[in-house]
Amino acid sequence: MNTLDDKKRVTPSESQRIELRSLVNLSCEPISHFWPMKTFIHHNPLHGLEHLTFEKAIKEGQRFLKGRGYLSSSENRKYLQQGRISEDSINEALKDVSQNATISISDREISHLEVLRSILIHGTGKVATDVCSAILQPSLNQPEIRNLFKNIQDLSKKKAPEYFLKGHAIREKKDLATQYTLAEWCDQTLGTNVQDQVNGEIIKWVSGFLDEGHAPWGMPERKKTFYKAWKELALDDASGSILGIQDWKSKILDLPDRPEDAVLESLSLLAIPKNLWDGYFSLQLAQLSGWTGFIKWRSEQTNYAWQNAFPIDLIKYMAIRLFYERELVMLACQEKLAIPGTYASINEYLNNHPTGYGLFREFRSRVLPDEVVDYLDMSLFSQDPLNIKDLDQCDSRLISTWEQTIEKQEAESQTLMVMELAQSLNISIQDLVKCTPDTLSSLLDWIEQFPESHHGPIWLEALESSYIKDFAKKISPNLEKLRKSDEMEEQPLESRPLSQSIFCIDVRSECFRRQLEEIGGNETFGFAGFFGVPICYQGFSSEQQTDQFPVLLKPKHVVKEIPRASQGKAAEKFLEGQQIAKTGHALLHDLKENVVTPYVMVEAIGWFFGFKLFGQTLRPKWFKKVMSWIKDSLVIPIRTTLTVGKVQREEAYEMVAAKHRAAIYRLFTEKHDRQGGTVPHEQIERLRKLALNQIPSDSNENEELFRLLKWNASDLEQFILALRKDFNLHERDLGYKIQEITKTGFTVSEQVNYVDTALKLLGFTKTFARLVLLCGHGSTSDNNPYESALDCGACGGNHGISNARVLAVMANNSQVRQRLVERGITIPSDTHFLPGQHDTVTDEVELYDLEEVPATHRKDLLRLQHDLQEACEKNSRERLARFPDVPAIKETDKASLLTKVRSMDWSQVRPEWGLSGHTAFIMGRRLLSRGINFEGRTFLHSYDHSQDPDGKYLEIIMTAPMIVANWINMEHYFSTVDPLVYGAGSKAYHNVVGNIGVMYGSESDLCVGLPIQTVFDGDKPYHDPMRLFAIIEAPLERIATIVGRHEILQRLTRNRWINLIAIDPDTKKFFHFQLMKDWQPIN
Repeated sequence: MNTLDDKKRVTPSESQRIELRSLVNLSCEPISHFWPMKTFIHHNPLHGLEHLTFEKAIKEGQRFLKGRGYLSSSENRKYLQQGRISEDSINEALKDVSQNATISISDREISHLEVLRSILIHGTGKVATDVCSAILQPSLNQPEIRNLFKNIQDLSKKKAPEYFLKGHAIREKKDLATQYTLAEWCDQTLGTNVQDQVNGEIIKWVSGFLDEGHAPWGMPERKKTFYKAWKELALDDASGSILGIQDWKSKILDLPDRPEDAVLESLSLLAIPKNLWDGYFSLQLAQLSGWTGFIKWRSEQTNYAWQNAFPIDLIKYMAIRLFYERELVMLACQEKLAIPGTYASINEYLNNHPTGYGLFREFRSRVLPDEVVDYLDMSLFSQDPLNIKDLDQCDSRLISTWEQTIEKQEAESQTLMVMELAQSLNISIQDLVKCTPDTLSSLLDWIEQFPESHHGPIWLEALESSYIKDFAKKISPNLEKLRKSDEMEEQPLESRPLSQSIFCIDVRSECFRRQLEEIGGNETFGFAGFFGVPICYQGFSSEQQTDQFPVLLKPKHVVKEIPRASQGKAAEKFLEGQQIAKTGHALLHDLKENVVTPYVMVEAIGWFFGFKLFGQTLRPKWFKKVMSWIKDSLVIPIRTTLTVGKVQREEAYEMVAAKHRAAIYRLFTEKHDRQGGTVPHEQIERLRKLALNQIPSDSNENEELFRLLKWNASDLEQFILALRKDFNLHERDLGYKIQEITKTGFTVSEQVNYVDTALKLLGFTKTFARLVLLCGHGSTSDNNPYESALDCGACGGNHGISNARVLAVMANNSQVRQRLVERGITIPSDTHFLPGQHDTVTDEVELYDLEEVPATHRKDLLRLQHDLQEACEKNSRERLARFPDVPAIKETDKASLLTKVRSMDWSQVRPEWGLSGHTAFIMGRRLLSRGINFEGRTFLHSYDHSQDPDGKYLEIIMTAPMIVANWINMEHYFSTVDPLVYGAGSKAYHNVVGNIGVMYGSESDLCVGLPIQTVFDGDKPYHDPMRLFAIIEAPLERIATIVGRHEILQRLTRNRWINLIAIDPDTKKFFHFQLMKDWQPIN
């Protein structure tokens, strides 16, 4: 056995460590980033492989992640039967793989294309080799089938002696450490469960280390980094000894202090050749791609509090994983084969015993043919360790018999496939029998060269081709309207709409926009839901900031929600109530997680949880009303505004003072068992100033404080010290916080730039209505870990209202409007921008900052609210018809009430379909899509090419919203084609872990992607797995120029991760952009 005792440990050099880190970073390409679920980010699970073509990346995904890359042929055949795939599209898709060749059977010429099309549509007819005989034998009494079988047997190519047995060793020497790890080889060859044992240990440690406040008892020693914490805690962990690892503690103690050194040591003990290291790292990281994807993301976040507190990276992960593998592989190989568990030893074993090993693999992989069993001592296969030499010296007649058996089975399989093909091509068996050997051989070659594994790309091309042609037909009436509009020499004067609304480009907004427009007098636009304003947002009373922008961007501004000027007293009461609620929640949590108190709690307050359980389960609507009434009774309503303008120092001081007063209330509640509200405001203010040394501490004015609180000077001193220590109430922190606040907001020039860009990007530069609604969106559901996946992707998986409020404040700013005139945009003085938010589950639109609406606009506001409510009802009715669990809706039913129930029901696994079902992303004028029912399957981004001659605004759309839409599309695509590997499987088995994600049961990989309920309707896909169609109404040259300027766009289009389609504004014809072929017309 190769151990550290065999040779003296050599400490690696710093250059070796740097090289190792580089290799690990390169090897994580197949592993996509995984963001924590609280800000769910849609992403391509093969994002790191986008430099490869779509087809090659899928093959790499199969190699490392073991995931399927295409929808099954059986599902695609259903699409064909339903007319969603046309035979013409199949023929087009097969042109690139078919040969210009034909064969003659009887008096008929059959092309290679015909054969491929028949195999694709009807299947190969291939069945498992070991059952071919059972299927074919009953038919061999028919002379023509018997003769066909004989002809195919005669064509069988003679293989080298012992090929079938030695083939196992030949293949596995090539695949070892390149296609699978040593642990996987042990499992598939020896029947061990080494891989599961390694994964189980890793999951135990990473889930504990990465926990972000979910576990009641956190893992100790985490500040020492993942590797060092594991080294220390593993000494007291009995798992290693239970797994059979001898001298467990001494091996842990003997590990190097640095994780890089531990990785190099394990690679040396496993004897992995250096030229295989990068691929071997990829295989290791792919075993738990969810956990490693999260580690990869977290290790790159320099400002992530949990990472800064408890450091982890992939090197530290690899050091621990390889340690477990080297020990358990060594154990398995010694026990089962009596060889060391190293790459070199296993390779030598395969090289020295190809025949015996081939017999052993055949025995393990399938039932041995009866003809072979007579020549074997079957007890040899069950010995530990395996007696490979006896198997090597098997009877020579065995090799010949084995070869003949395999050849017969292959001939049977080929006969069945040829018969299946003949039936679909309407060829008789008699004609096949009469074929020349060359013709029959060509036919067999064509079948074997087009196995089921090659069908996926063809089906995908055919599905996409059929879709875009149907799409072109669908919008052709609107193209004709555009043509007539563009040909008019003088455009008619546009009447002022009753209202204008800017919605997110989200597919769920498409339906709502259509309903709102059909009511009459309402014009709508589509814009990425962060409204072009990337901000870090902090809500009032919230301790955390949220990133309100796509992950492609970086924030430049912080915006905070603050009480309006008249809300000072209400704000204090609100914060006090919030603190009481937080304290009560923390107390309840501590009682639940305590070892002893749960036994008492069941008796004391179990009835309360029973009320919640039965209410949410049996009467969710009623329960929601009761809880809302209780909440409204207890929560102090407060009106807020946002720090959009640059905050002056005086305002900043007052904001910090409000926070300080809240801290004092909190200290009274937590430490002194009394409500802060019982202390007069002026005394709270006095305590604040004392803590900040703004007034003398020995003043006689303290007497009133002492009398009121029944304190003495010592009590006051302790209270002030607690404020300074626990809440940072001191002079230095005051200055820091004021400085931070004065950094928030935007200058007037910055506001002008954001409003100007937003309006010109939309082509919305004239004919403004009296009310313009900026409508963000969010989602409301209960008991749903994936709730943020239903929120606004452009806002980082958060609600979009904060961005809408920011842009509304900017657009209403009179100074901003004055400067916009200089840039060619005149917003009438009676135009008011109003923020709102669309709940995509209930379809309700809530309007914000109504106190800012001028009194002169009340009538306009009432009309808009009425139209929004009507659109809500109509859209809910349309959406409910798509849910499999909703019966037909009667005309008398209130559809909006049914959607509300879905948002409240904690047993509802599908509160809404979300973005599932999307297919296209249209960038163009509204006339291109107005009035067309896209069934909630299309992203709509407003864009007017005539107002963007240099392509500046189109470039913004193509390099931000279009990229995000592509990520969304890829996540839905892969979650549909393989819901267990690229998707998150069924919600029924999910458990939240660490506040970062979900896993199956109590131990599994982190579930990546989307749950099956999001993309499947029962057992059939709801989402059509196609690559996104990005359809742009703009000159072809302009689009091509933009693609040429951005490597990411070149990569996506060249490698076919996205379908880039242009509608030529002059000819109104469709073109498909392919980087290597330029623009290809779509008929």
